[in-house]
Amino acid sequence: MYDVKKTISEILAEKTITNVSFTGCGGSLACFYAPYYFITRESAVLSANYGNANEFSHDTPKNVNEHSIVVCASRRGDTKQTVEAAQKAKALGATVIALQLEKDTPLEAAADYTIQFKDTGADGALYEESKSAYALAIAYEIVHQLEGNDEVYNAMVNAMNSMNKIVPQALVDVIPEAVKFSVDYNNNDIIYTMGSGTAWAAAQQQTICIFMEMQWINSSVIHSDEFFNGPFEITEKDTAYLLLKSTGRTREVDERAIAFLNKFNAHTTIIDGYDYGMKELGEVSEYFDHSFYSELLGVYNHLLADRRQHPLSWRKYMWKFNY
Repeated sequence: MYDVKKTISEILAEKTITNVSFTGCGGSLACFYAPYYFITRESAVLSANYGNANEFSHDTPKNVNEHSIVVCASRRGDTKQTVEAAQKAKALGATVIALQLEKDTPLEAAADYTIQFKDTGADGALYEESKSAYALAIAYEIVHQLEGNDEVYNAMVNAMNSMNKIVPQALVDVIPEAVKFSVDYNNNDIIYTMGSGTAWAAAQQQTICIFMEMQWINSSVIHSDEFFNGPFEITEKDTAYLLLKSTGRTREVDERAIAFLNKFNAHTTIIDGYDYGMKELGEVSEYFDHSFYSELLGVYNHLLADRRQHPLSWRKYMWKFNY
């Protein structure tokens, strides 16, 4: 297992850090929303950026410099736009940490430190060895080592350890609801995803990486409160919604949306982490919502793909053309 604490300690011993930036594409961007969210909520001294890698290269935030840590991710380590973002960060003097599944990649060549993550459950891998977990660990280690927030830090470390047990059990417990979802939604041409807090990033990832990319289903992600600033007007009784309920401070935001949907819609699926052990994490649970829901949705997605006879591996354009 990679020693994130040691890496952050080495970096902070060499330079003063005032900014942490997270950049990637698709699912490798979505996994960074939780650590970005953590820093913006828990740090009093750090600025934080979160954005698409290609945009990072073309319109780089002014606060990225020699006092920055830039964290990049690419599953195969060869996403051109992410490699270029890492190179741009290096050119500006930033320290670059790369997250990847493979070895000996272009991204690794561009980075100062490389963390090789694993898929949860693959060859006995623990949740804390996943891409999302390492990304979150980077965030809370930086904040702790700079600012010494022992209470939050200890809660995050304990929660990370608890997730090693909560996630595998939840993947089993969720199967009946996931089967029902595959039956109820397999004929829908449009599915809207909703969430708040870091669960919003899981909803966004589900929209662009699964429904649109892997299942060719029209979809849009809607923040649970922005729902009331326009999107709720498309609601009919049979409009298909999937809402990922926050286990943290924005839970009431989701409950407002749920109350509306209960009145005017009969086709909403709500996944609530409280039903699967997330309440055990206490006040820091919200920082784990993205990765928790993303793990659970893996069960939903495989069952939906099987029901629709549309394998998750099908592509029309991705990897088939120069784009």
